[in-house]
Amino acid sequence: MSEQSRKRIRLNPFRRNIIELMRLGKKLPLVTAERPMNLAALMEARKICPIKPSWSVIFAKAFSLVSLRQPELRRCYVTWPYPHLYEHSCNAAMVIVEREFEGESFPFTVRIRKPDRSSLCDLHRFLERSRTIPLEEDANFRFMRRIGSAPLPIRRLIWNLGYHWSGSKRARYYGTFGLSSPASAGAGLTTIVSPLTCTIHYGMFDEKGKIDMRITFDHRAIDGAPIARALSDLEVTLQTTILAELQQLSASRDAA
Repeated sequence: MSEQSRKRIRLNPFRRNIIELMRLGKKLPLVTAERPMNLAALMEARKICPIKPSWSVIFAKAFSLVSLRQPELRRCYVTWPYPHLYEHSCNAAMVIVEREFEGESFPFTVRIRKPDRSSLCDLHRFLERSRTIPLEEDANFRFMRRIGSAPLPIRRLIWNLGYHWSGSKRARYYGTFGLSSPASAGAGLTTIVSPLTCTIHYGMFDEKGKIDMRITFDHRAIDGAPIARALSDLEVTLQTTILAELQQLSASRDAA
């Protein structure tokens, strides 16, 4: 091995935050459920749609709609002041986007409050802005950088307080569900570590429009049967409500 290939890379604030997320997630009894879905019609409708919302936006809105019908998907297991389940009143999606800081790419969390109440166009514009806005202009970036730059004891205390103090604070800082997939980069995740009750991740579409959809969930807060029903409802929602919205977008363009 040459001397040029040997170097130590200092952890930037966001890598430190990812380490804290993994620390919290590894303590959970996580289980993954999978459902193959046929979304050929949805894939074709997206191809001709003038906006072409990202799959992250599409899946986040669809799952948010499912969570309205299944309130157990909005629950989390809280240990303080005694072990109990907390059910949040609305959805908040934590979507992972890739950003670059000091020459290094890192996963950046974008919180989308009540995605079920927004159009795909609005969600798409919001996520695109989060991907492209100068980082210093993003309040969430500045907040996360301050936490990641704090000394380890203080940083860990902040993460623990936000996660364990109350269910409402967890929903505020962590969201009610997560969505993460590197499918756009050419691969899917079969397993994932997450501190959330439900995290959606998926593979890649095949030539027939089929995709493997997965939910990794905290078995303390929710059981396998509701997750199986959620995956089934998610497929139906994508094939009906979301498909109709994409078709309406295309029809509006043609009418114009």
